[in-house]
Amino acid sequence: MSNSKSLITKFTELYEKQDMLTKLTSREFLHGYGYSEIHCIDWIGKLDNPNVTKLSSRLSMTRSAISKIIKKLVAKGAITSYKCKDNKKEIYYKLTDKGKLLFDEHHKRHCAWEERDKEFFEKLDDQDLETVNRFLTQFNKYLEEKITELNFKE
Repeated sequence: MSNSKSLITKFTELYEKQDMLTKLTSREFLHGYGYSEIHCIDWIGKLDNPNVTKLSSRLSMTRSAISKIIKKLVAKGAITSYKCKDNKKEIYYKLTDKGKLLFDEHHKRHCAWEERDKEFFEKLDDQDLETVNRFLTQFNKYLEEKITELNFKE
């Protein structure tokens, strides 16, 4: 097996194990939400006056994809819409009490994940960490370019 094929296989295995760990450690009420929905909730909780355009930019998704996610989250009671006094045209979103619980659980899950994996990374030497960091930076840049290309086609 070539090195690139082996690497792709190992990434697939990593994603599957991360997904399994997430499902085993996340609270029951997160199970009805997809990855994009939870991350949309996360950005709505972090941004000032989040709207479709801001969310689209932060999540690297099209505005139409964000609109679909927004509709699902409103239907599930996780978010609600509002308009500002000085801009009656633009629609913004905020978390409901249910959305705040999801936002908090997502944050707790990220912290637990970081704490769990910190033990492994502390065992690696600086040179290995620098190599992996450089590789992941390049790979993330490549993936961002692919996302941009696909978003541009829509």
